[in-house]
Amino acid sequence: MTSSNNLLSRMATVLVFAFPTLILCVPRGAGVFLAGVVVLALLGWRGMGRAWREHAGFLTPLAIAVLAFMGVYIGSKLYFETPWNVIDNPSRMLLAILTCWAIVRAAPKPEWFWRGITVGLFLALLIVAYQYFRLADGRPSAFVQAIAFANMVAALALAGFARPGETRAVHAEAWFNVLCAIPILIMNGTRGGMVAMAATLFPLLLIRYRRFSVRMFLAAAAGIVVLLVGLYMIPGSPVAKRVDQAVTEVQQFRQGNADTSVGARLEIWQLGFRYFEEHPWTGVGVGQFARILHVAPYCELRAESVACGLEHAHNDVVEAASTTGIPGLLVMLGLFLVPAALFWRALRASRADHNDPGVSLAGAGLGVVMASLISGLTQVTTAHQANVVFYAGLIGLLLGMAGRESRTPRLVSAS
Repeated sequence: MTSSNNLLSRMATVLVFAFPTLILCVPRGAGVFLAGVVVLALLGWRGMGRAWREHAGFLTPLAIAVLAFMGVYIGSKLYFETPWNVIDNPSRMLLAILTCWAIVRAAPKPEWFWRGITVGLFLALLIVAYQYFRLADGRPSAFVQAIAFANMVAALALAGFARPGETRAVHAEAWFNVLCAIPILIMNGTRGGMVAMAATLFPLLLIRYRRFSVRMFLAAAAGIVVLLVGLYMIPGSPVAKRVDQAVTEVQQFRQGNADTSVGARLEIWQLGFRYFEEHPWTGVGVGQFARILHVAPYCELRAESVACGLEHAHNDVVEAASTTGIPGLLVMLGLFLVPAALFWRALRASRADHNDPGVSLAGAGLGVVMASLISGLTQVTTAHQANVVFYAGLIGLLLGMAGRESRTPRLVSAS
């Protein structure tokens, strides 16, 4: 490796390490990360073409998925003649292509990614604890929108849980990430992030503990269940408060009251799906979900309702279907399913070559996609700039590193 390639690799390693801290703990850190990726691509431009050819099996499907998404969204913008700013956040999905491309070119050291997650989550815990206990912030989220912050914490904790290694120290580091995320999510209070992390932890046990018995797997799974139940049973637990509140709000919605957090979501989801049934191919136009609410008979009679003042559907599927129709729904799902298929392919290739780092990177990628899909049931991924940059950046980082590892056969250790 030449000196210029060594410098590029070191710079990429620093960026990979800094990503969690930038996203969670630094104001406008998402923009800093985006700028860092652009700098990497510019400095390594001489080898970018070769890197694409060598890793086209990952880069080309990812590029097709993202460009198809952009094509449908730009087409919707032109068809409905909406302002260009509706494409601003969705266009940041292009970062996934550039990040993956720059990473396979620069070849950072993956071990620093895992270290960066632990540092980022610990710093985020300190910031959130300060905001919660000293500033009396009921929904602490560092410097990011509260729901988006919780979803990012959950995804990073899951990625950190999949870190490679079978020693007790490594297992402890993996669980430390989860134990940092749990109090963050409790203080933040976002139910979607809690559910996403809890549900995704179970399949990731197969990545965390690859060589243990069924008895150990069941014990670890039981431990997660006991932890969740314990968090609910603690007197005065914020988890119990949020869960009970959700149940109460569902009951109120059934009685006709939609002026609650859960009720508002259920009401706008009904309105969104009803509009989709009436306009299945075009929707109302990208970024125009609020128009559905403004003309809905429900909101004409209850203009002061919480549901009628929302700007997006708080659900990826409802948002895509009602604003861009069937084409938009398909390309939106492609942003999750295509990376998932690529991570699965990398996982199988790394397992066949006994490449533990590759297995962990691919497993982390699958965990991030699964958690993001679950989080997207109560939030729109493209609604907040930081959230889009986070998902695109993390998918690009993980897919780039997993793609490189899956092409690097390892010999089975004699020890």
